[in-house]
Order: sequence, then C-alpha cells, then structure tokens
Amino acid sequence: MTAHALPSTLQLPPHRSLLALGAGSRMFGLDPATAVAVEDLPAPLAEMLDELGASVPTAELVDRAVERGADRRAAELLLSELVASGLLVDSAHVQRRERRRAASTVVVDGSGPLAVGVVLGLATAGVGTVHVTASGPVLAADLGTGFVDADRGQDRATAIAAALARLRPSARTGPPPQRTVPDLVVLADSATPDPVRVARLHAAGTPHLVVRVRDGVGVVGPLVLPGRSTCLGCLEIERCAREPAWATAAAQLVGVPGQAGPACIAATAGLATAQALVALDGPGSAAGPPALEATLEIDPDAGTVTRRIWAAHPHCGCGAGRGGPGHGADDMRGRSWSGHNRSVDGLPTRSTHVPAEVPT
Repeated sequence: MTAHALPSTLQLPPHRSLLALGAGSRMFGLDPATAVAVEDLPAPLAEMLDELGASVPTAELVDRAVERGADRRAAELLLSELVASGLLVDSAHVQRRERRRAASTVVVDGSGPLAVGVVLGLATAGVGTVHVTASGPVLAADLGTGFVDADRGQDRATAIAAALARLRPSARTGPPPQRTVPDLVVLADSATPDPVRVARLHAAGTPHLVVRVRDGVGVVGPLVLPGRSTCLGCLEIERCAREPAWATAAAQLVGVPGQAGPACIAATAGLATAQALVALDGPGSAAGPPALEATLEIDPDAGTVTRRIWAAHPHCGCGAGRGGPGHGADDMRGRSWSGHNRSVDGLPTRSTHVPAEVPT
C-alpha cells in the first residue's frame, strides 16, 4: 500500500488495544497469537500512534506528527504498513458496519431464555430492529439472560420488550408486522424447530439460524441460506439415515425447550448472538460464519466448543446438495465471503471436523 492509498480516517480495529512498552515501542493487541510490537520508533511517530484510540483523520494525524518533528514520508509509510498488516483499519469500514447493523431487521422466534438473551445481545450490538415472536408466561427457568424475578408470570413478549426498553430504549421491537422481510430469523429454544415455520422461511428465501440446548450442551447452527447452503432438511435426512426412528423422536421435541444449566444457556445465547452478527455484517467480517453448514456445540463445563460440519444432502429438496449457480458461501445479500466456510474454524475447538451424528 502506498502512502497515497491511505484511508482518509484511521483507527484501531474494534476491541484492539494499544500499549506503550517504552518510549519508542508500542504493542498492538494482547493476544499472544496476534499481538505485534512496533519498536525503535522516533518519539514523534510513537506519539502519532498514541492518538489512534479513536477515529482520526489521516491527514491531520500525519500533519501533527510532522509538526512534532517526524519525517512526513516516514509517518505515511508507517501508517501504510500498519493498515496492510491489519493493525489499523479504515474508519469508514467500521462505520459502514455500524450503519448496516442499524438498518438490519432480525426476528427472534422463541419462548425461553435463549430468545431474550439473543434479543438483548443483538440490540446492544447495534441491530436497529429486533422483532420477537414468543408466547406464554415467563417461568423461573427463563431467568438469567435478561429477565428479572419481577418478570415471572408476565407475558414473555411483553417482558422481552420491557427488558429491551431498559437496556436499549432506541431499539425497535415488538411482534413482526405482517409484511416484514427480515434480514435474519433466529429460531431459539425449541429442541426441534417447528417444521411448518422452517418450510415457510425456506420458501421465502429467508436466512435463519437455529439455537437451542440439549443434554446440558448449547447448539448454535446451522445458519441456513435457503438454496445455497445446508438446510435443516439436510440434517434430518442424515439423522434419519443413521437412526430410522429419528423422525418419531424429533416430532416429540417440536416446541419443547432443551435442558441446560444457567451458565450454558447464557454462553449459548452469547455464541448465537455473535454468529448472527457475523452473518449480518457480511463479507469482510470473516471468511464465512462458522455456523454456516455447521453446528457449534458449546459445553461450558468441559470448556469446549466443537464445530460439527453438515454437508448439503443431494436428496434434499433444498437443492443445495446438487450444486448449481446459486450454491456457495455467499452472504445473506448475495455477496461472496472471501473464502468458503469449510476451511474456517473461527472458534477454538477441540476438533475442527466432527462427522455428523444423530444428536440434534
């Protein structure tokens, strides 16, 4: 990257820290795997980097460094190298992501603690509209991810709206209007999603993400891009091939919440929120959401996240298993991620490829 190609505004990547190691040394980040130390910096250049705690116009940043005695070319080349290595980012890209989230509409469909956790997580992360489909009263088992004890016995949808108003009053919520076309639907809590609801989402081409718990373990995924990625029907065909009586068992789980401890439920809601955001953010956020064509199984007690890959089934009516021009790891608006999800782990796992099994 040349100095002339520098973005007009620069900043640290979100969540990245900048620390002084000495008069002429600065460290970007804390993760031992990704942190980088920049050393032997003249004082004016070190002070220039110290200004990057917030978005800064590049020209002004360089001008101030020059006023302190830095060589202009050296300042520009340093910034160019930091941008090329990902240690600095274009503020416009970050702002574009924020605007995209604010303009996004997500529907969370679920009657349990996962749904409220995902609703609050998405709204806190800047998603502008989070509609809720929920029924029944808040139960004691629902507490811990956003509901408080005073919500017990209250209508779930009303209690979720109240929790969201407490946390982020500017977020738009409520039941989805009849003609809502969401960017994503999250199917939460039910051990087996309602097949009628899933069929409608697939027919409408609506991306959807499943999140539930079972046997004390949280399961997030798959993220389904109808016709372009592994769908829930693909999973059911595979499960029925391994256990002929699976359909009988699955029918008993529709609308039934899974069982897990409070820590697992909270962790699962957080993981689901993160996967939904990666999907909404689109290309540039990752090589593809780890939950695309996979399930992520989180076991807080064991301290593990296992990514289980599910291939699109050639006999499924979704068509994804037969390939074709529409198939591939595209984002929810049709743009390609930088790489296919199959090669991306994205999360610390105890196994990067676990064959599909009968468990949900």
